[in-house]
Amino acid sequence: MVKMPVFKDGQVLRFSLAARILHTVHLFAFLTLTYTGLSRMFPALHVLVGNNLVLEQTIHHIAAVLFIAIPAVEIVLFPKGAIEFLKELFSWDKDDTKWMIKFLPWLIRPQAVKLPPQGKEKAGQKFSAWIILAFSITIAISGVLMWAGQTVSPAITRWAVVVHDLSFVILLFFIIMHAYMGLLFPPTMKGITSMITGYVPESEAKHGWRKWYDEVKKEAGQA
Repeated sequence: MVKMPVFKDGQVLRFSLAARILHTVHLFAFLTLTYTGLSRMFPALHVLVGNNLVLEQTIHHIAAVLFIAIPAVEIVLFPKGAIEFLKELFSWDKDDTKWMIKFLPWLIRPQAVKLPPQGKEKAGQKFSAWIILAFSITIAISGVLMWAGQTVSPAITRWAVVVHDLSFVILLFFIIMHAYMGLLFPPTMKGITSMITGYVPESEAKHGWRKWYDEVKKEAGQA
């Protein structure tokens, strides 16, 4: 795979092509699971698959396998990147605590609140990722138990359904918030370019991920 330059035309690289492809496939799997799962709650949605419930369930199972497999594939193919991501995800310092304290005031009046400098993952991104990771695990385990059907006890199946539905609601909320911050919230929406081209403007990197930007610049010998 061709290595992309870290700095290019006033932009800095945040995500590789492989990371963006895996993220997109994972998102597609989740959206497919969302539609097929909601169809169970709202039968009117069955019309999109011609009311073919067997086909809908098959699509749900295929998407579920993808949803579980993508993180595993990323770890196997890109272990160094996966370790670096997890290390960053579970790191926390005083600036992260300050960021979380200021988050709600900043969300209401972004021009009036100055947030502390952040690493490659902001404190809010870390917190959101923790929730998404935790409930992705619970939705996967409960889904496997539901898929197992009569091979497990009815009591386990009933609890699996409760856990599955609750996990889905929480995941959907956090993913909608993640999408809103990336696509619609003016102070952060410029960062969406990193999921399209891999790059963000240097001005955006300085503003949103100052610690990470300074570190990347130093490694590139531009400090």
